[in-house]
Parts: sequence; C-alpha cells; structure tokens
Amino acid sequence: MKISIAGTGKIAEEVMRMLHKDFLNEIEVTGIFAREHSIEHAIDLCQAFAPTGFVYTDYQRMLKESEADFVYIANANHVHHEHAMQAMLAGKNVIVEKPIAVDRVQTEELIDTAIQQCVYCLPAFSLLYMPLFRKIQELLPQLGTIRMVHCNFAQRSSRYDRYLRGELTPVFDPEMAGGTLADLNIYNLCFTIGLFGPPRTIRYDCNRGFNGIDISGTLLCHYPTSVAVLSASKDSNGLSYGCIQGEDGYIEVHGSVSILDSFTLHLNGKEPVTYKSESGFHRLGYEFREFLALIENRQECHIVIPYVTRVMQEIAIAQERMVQFS
Repeated sequence: MKISIAGTGKIAEEVMRMLHKDFLNEIEVTGIFAREHSIEHAIDLCQAFAPTGFVYTDYQRMLKESEADFVYIANANHVHHEHAMQAMLAGKNVIVEKPIAVDRVQTEELIDTAIQQCVYCLPAFSLLYMPLFRKIQELLPQLGTIRMVHCNFAQRSSRYDRYLRGELTPVFDPEMAGGTLADLNIYNLCFTIGLFGPPRTIRYDCNRGFNGIDISGTLLCHYPTSVAVLSASKDSNGLSYGCIQGEDGYIEVHGSVSILDSFTLHLNGKEPVTYKSESGFHRLGYEFREFLALIENRQECHIVIPYVTRVMQEIAIAQERMVQFS
C-alpha cells in the first residue's frame, strides 16, 4: 500500500515513525506536502522514515505525481475539507485526521463526494479501530443499565505559554478551527457516541481565552437512561481517565480513552478483570491495519469501515446540535 501525507506536524511525524517501524515492507510513504516554512522538516522526515518519498510544496502536483492508494490529511483543521475534497476529486482515497471537518455540512459533502467518486473517506479516529474498543462494546451488556459516563483528557498544551504571551498557533486560533473541543474533547465524544450513539441533548460549557477560543471545557450529553460528562483541558494538567458506570458494574479506562491501552471490568460481587492492548504495538497501527485490509480486500475490514463512517456522521450531527455556554 502507498500513501501520501498532507502536513508535517506532530501527528504526521508520529504516523511516519510508526509506519517505518511496524509496516516497513507493507506501507510506503510516497510523498509529503509541506508549506514553505516546513520544507526542511519535511525533508528530514523523508530521509528518516520515507527515503523513497518526495517533498512537494504544490498539493495538486503531489496528487498527480505521487502514486498513492490513500492521501492522509494531517494538516491544520480548517483545511481538512479542502484538501480531502481535492484528493477525492483526483480519484484518491483519503484518511482525515480529527476533526474530519469543521461542521456537519462539510462532513456530509465529503461523504457524498466519496460516494460519487467511488473512493473511501475515512476518519483517523484511532480509537474506533482498536481491539480493546471492540472488547468494551462486547462487555457493555454485563454492566446492566448504564447510568453515568465520565471521561477526562487533561493535557496542558506545549504551546499554551506562547498563547499566554499573545502568540497564536493553529490549535489556539478560532480562524483555523482550533480549540480544546476540536483537539482533545472530541476523543471523549467519539468514545461515547461510538458506544452509545448520538445523545438526546448536548451542551458545552467552557473556559475561553483572550481571543474567544475554548481552552478547557465540559460536554454534558443526555441519553435515555444515562448522562455523560466529558471534559478536556489544554490550559492545565490533571488526571486523564474514562469510566462507564452501570447498575451491575463499571468499566475503568486507565488513562485517556484516546490511547485505550488497558481497562478493567468491575462486576458486582466478582473479581476485577483487566484487559491490555498488544505489547509494543503503536496505538495508531490498528487503523492502518484496516486501511491495508481495504486495499488487499480482506473480508474482516468490511464490518469496521461502515461503522466508523456512521460514527463520523453522528459526531458531526451532535456538534451541530450542541448548545454552547462560556
């Protein structure tokens, strides 16, 4: 399988490093699209992890010249839609980092275009592809009626001090669709909607910075029998965890649900049971296994792919219905 990458940020580098380690002879990076100020970094990435790849400063040229089964969109949030559209219109499958688009209209346009062009438009929500996430789905009925869901993702941004000095980077820039909800809390929302579907009502209470961007906040999601409280912060550190509480027991996720490398099942009157992910396998590797299976036409991928597409749509709809408070 061959992929091209749009973007040179942290997640693009992490993916390239992972592919070089875990998929060395299976997935080849054929090109990287870089803006003028990041060309040197892109060259360094190619030399280290994709020696046969080329660096492009013209996105359209990369789409034409760089052989690729997929284009991985990993640049700033506000250009996800544009670059994904251009790639699909060029006949390419796309993998789009979260958030896949800035609103429901853009999301639906991407899905419609994928259908019209007979290509895939897939979200890079690594959580949805993880075996442990499927295991939680399998175990949920044992918890009985679900009453509460708690998720917290606390990660003081490495760019927060620059923001306090008045310097805007994409993650704290409203014009670039930044903010804590789009960057961190969307993992909690994906976890919750992926397990329970769209909530009946959803509201967002947040702390806002000097330019109006949400620097931390909490989503409150109401379901017929339960409430989900989903929090995230880029302005402060704290405990990251997940917990699903049912009348007959609870599931405790150790650390952020975005990583999901282990969880413990606690059933009333029984000894706790802990489940762990594959030792040494990168958390982003599971989604690329699925993408590789698509290209190789393996039957097992045909269950997961329609599911993640539906969750992607449900997240976009929930965000549109969200009532926001400061």
